[in-house]
Amino acid sequence: MLVSRLVTISLAIGLLIISAASESFAGTKLYKGSWIAESFGNDRVGIGTLESQYFEVLGIPQGANCHPNAPLCPISSTPVTTAGAGTVFNPIGPGCRALTAGETPRPAKGDTLRPPNGKAAGAPQFGCPGPAPCTCSATANKFGPPCDKTPPLYRNSAFFTVGGAASNQTCTGAQTVLLGKTTAYLAPGDPKRGIAMKGAPVSGSANATTTGTSFKFPAALATPGPGNGMRRTDQGSFIGEGPYLYSYTYANLRNDAGSFGPGKGFFSTAAAPTTLVFDQQAGGTTVQKVTVKRGSNRFGGVMKLLGTYSNKVCYFYAGGCGLGYGTWGYQNVGAAGYKSGGVVTASYTTQFVQVYYNTAIATFAKYDVVEQRFPWTTGTVTLTATARGPNKTFEQRKGFDNRTGSGYGTVQLVSPLLTQWLAQSANAVKMETGGIAVMQIKFLPEPGGIASLIAGVSMLCVFGRLRR
Repeated sequence: MLVSRLVTISLAIGLLIISAASESFAGTKLYKGSWIAESFGNDRVGIGTLESQYFEVLGIPQGANCHPNAPLCPISSTPVTTAGAGTVFNPIGPGCRALTAGETPRPAKGDTLRPPNGKAAGAPQFGCPGPAPCTCSATANKFGPPCDKTPPLYRNSAFFTVGGAASNQTCTGAQTVLLGKTTAYLAPGDPKRGIAMKGAPVSGSANATTTGTSFKFPAALATPGPGNGMRRTDQGSFIGEGPYLYSYTYANLRNDAGSFGPGKGFFSTAAAPTTLVFDQQAGGTTVQKVTVKRGSNRFGGVMKLLGTYSNKVCYFYAGGCGLGYGTWGYQNVGAAGYKSGGVVTASYTTQFVQVYYNTAIATFAKYDVVEQRFPWTTGTVTLTATARGPNKTFEQRKGFDNRTGSGYGTVQLVSPLLTQWLAQSANAVKMETGGIAVMQIKFLPEPGGIASLIAGVSMLCVFGRLRR
């Protein structure tokens, strides 16, 4: 009996030693992460009309077709002015014309360029971004309207049923699982949120290197697989709100390298300010503003995404469809920004041009798109962009760190994003949109942690027997 007790004690001690060694080895911990950007919505009631009367956010990336009226026609046809012969392409219909012999719903990727609208090769082409003469090439106008395809445009089979019918799904940002509209804030991950609110998070797992409360992890591997980091390759569409006849989104994202800890976000470890304010003014009026309140330990960090998040739209104006394609810069969420005096004093800012071609009046509308991106924080972020544009945004999100002394638990970080859409025409619409990204990093016990638990239980059993 004594020998068996001694053997059990030895095994338990051995398990404790092995597990302790495995947990401290290289300071690594397994994490499971998720990333979602809550944009184009609000936490307040009645800050605007229509859906802005309710709590509403749109989770980006999206993973569902959320437009009840798009596509307008089955994939085997194209929208036209009226039903019957002799009609011409019209994005708002009301008719649908069957495709004729030789027409395809969507040219194959890399297909040979075709002269549109019956024009000869080398003639000025539909959709060219510059003045005539302008001919198309495989690399022309990467982020402007396409110049090598005839209507119908952007007819992706993913937005149709298997039988080719339009996949007209209704889901709005204000819906819950009961298809109701709520005036109460629903936290990220709340099961009552509808699919437009939930979005399709960038998610996955990998190993992080930990030092005290700080941690960092490498960029996600290019090849998908368990333990290869957070990623999302998906497509979806925005909810059916005018003047957008359709707005399709394409995500191909994975996490870049990330580094987090005290003093690595908005505030250095010795920073005196407790609150930072970033605002943008137009004509003496604040059109958008971000307020950041530091969290405990001034904890934060930097992590962008690799890849792109792009959008293809049909924006109705002047009797036609404003067609455009471009990136939204969501991959830059979580950028470092610029620090002075121990705090972030300016956002990471980039600017690019998006071009929209109107199918009715054959003109181009160009927008200067300015993206402002910021670091991550476990503090509180409040964002306001209600002055201009159809999307009245007021959001507030909070981070936290509930890890235990062993380092296991969840860290939630938040990061604001602001975008300005500045039309180049003097009298055209200028507007701002915004959102707040939410990232959760959950540290999980690895097999070493389980060994410690087994060893502890074994020791308790042994000592209990010895006392008898």
